[in-house]
Amino acid sequence: MAPRIFSINKNGEKIDYNVILTFKSEINKKDYVVYTDNSYDEENKLRIYAAIYNPLSNKFIKEVEEQEEWDEIYRLLDKVLK
Repeated sequence: MAPRIFSINKNGEKIDYNVILTFKSEINKKDYVVYTDNSYDEENKLRIYAAIYNPLSNKFIKEVEEQEEWDEIYRLLDKVLK
């Protein structure tokens, strides 16, 4: 069973996520968590989210916004899923 994390949305509801992977970037030395809510988009692709986080406290620092960071995440996911 995959590790789970959760967040509280603006309505105060708890949302559960499955962790896909965690890693430390060799490029920028930041720690990332990649996760999903197991829902699919209109193209039937699994929705995947990522955040920079502190591995010591397991707290999110901020959501991934930069394309370069997403490119690294997608490359790593491709390697893991092959």
